[in-house]
Amino acid sequence: MGNINTSLVNQASASTCCLVVERQSAFPWGNRGIDTSKPTQLNVDDVLWTEVVEAIDPLARRLNTGFCTALVLYVVTIGIFVGLGASGVIRQYNDDGPSLFLIVVWASIPLYLGAIMYIYEVQNRRVDNQVKQLVEGWKYRFEDAGYSLDYRTQHTGTCKPKHARSERLLAFVPIESATLASTTNTGTSLASKEAAFSDEPIATNIDIEMNAGLASTTQGLSLVDQLQQDDKLFR
Repeated sequence: MGNINTSLVNQASASTCCLVVERQSAFPWGNRGIDTSKPTQLNVDDVLWTEVVEAIDPLARRLNTGFCTALVLYVVTIGIFVGLGASGVIRQYNDDGPSLFLIVVWASIPLYLGAIMYIYEVQNRRVDNQVKQLVEGWKYRFEDAGYSLDYRTQHTGTCKPKHARSERLLAFVPIESATLASTTNTGTSLASKEAAFSDEPIATNIDIEMNAGLASTTQGLSLVDQLQQDDKLFR
């Protein structure tokens, strides 16, 4: 099995240009935007490139928004009640009722997890859907420029392998490379068929003439035998 943290950029071919929408990070503190500079290998119009980065950059900044805030609020809440418990304020309340500290802790955990799930499964999914819609609208324009546009994502959900990191990017694949690969596969298939056909025996003109002569000789002998039988009947 390969490394689950292998970057999508490293998985792309050498001729593929990438626009990273979300970089791999050890902790999703929120996206700071994209690198708006055009790759030197990407031969497209500057107007089209500017349109792409101006539309993608604000969407990229919305990824994982609120994650850091939810974590900070969770830690601060727990810290405040730990401090109050140490000072004896909560201890006086606990003498007459349930443990306020435990109530807050157990209530904070599902609230924190609910916020994380909302960020991953609702907020980020909306961004992905909007990016996909934009990509569908740009595909034909990039195909005219000689590129196939694709939006690639990896480990973007709430449930993911251990230590896995999410990543998103736009891949610009030269159409010539894809066509060349397809042509190579087709040529290999045709060559294998020709090789298989060449192994079959081929009938030559001499073989055809010999077979025809044998057939006519057999037919002639059968006619002679029939005449001899008729002559015997008349006698």
